[in-house]
Amino acid sequence: MEAPRKLSAVVILALAGAACGPARDPATSPAAVPAGAVATPAAPSPDVERVEMLPTPFTAEQIRAEWVEGLRLTMRRWALTGERLERWRVVAADAEAVEIENATVDADGTVVGEPVTRRSTWNQLRDHASFSAAAATRSRVTRSTALGELEGWLYAVTGPDAGMTSEYFFADSLPGAPVEMTAWQDGQKVFELEQVDREQPPGAAAD
Repeated sequence: MEAPRKLSAVVILALAGAACGPARDPATSPAAVPAGAVATPAAPSPDVERVEMLPTPFTAEQIRAEWVEGLRLTMRRWALTGERLERWRVVAADAEAVEIENATVDADGTVVGEPVTRRSTWNQLRDHASFSAAAATRSRVTRSTALGELEGWLYAVTGPDAGMTSEYFFADSLPGAPVEMTAWQDGQKVFELEQVDREQPPGAAAD
């Protein structure tokens, strides 16, 4: 999942990968950190102003509880170059991270091409929906979506490039990737991602 504020550098997780998701397009989600990589935190500098961030829609723990092995999402991805369906499937999950398989599928759900699997930590998935308060706002909304009428948080983001804006809608009852994400350049829609189906594995705990 790259965040909308990084849309130009990576617009798609697919952003997602969105905010919490697998495959990422260079316009919607953050690049995955290699499995096993350990970042060494730099000492804080008094000369560097701390960037204020908006609260994320979900905690890492909420995402982990929802994204269990066997969870499947069908995503419709639209861009100026065309439209396709993707299947995101959790193939493995543990206390620290999750492996998500991303595959392009046809209208019947048959996989087209070679699936790609990526591993992300729960904190990384949470942070895909982390936006600067200087460039974004969030508000409570109720939306009619392909998954039904849902309540949640809508993040409206400007930048990082001139004329670029984007929106991410996260439903309270569906932790993880945004249910809907749209990006515009100079007022023209250039990207859209939405969940059109979501299936928990048999026996998964319900809220």
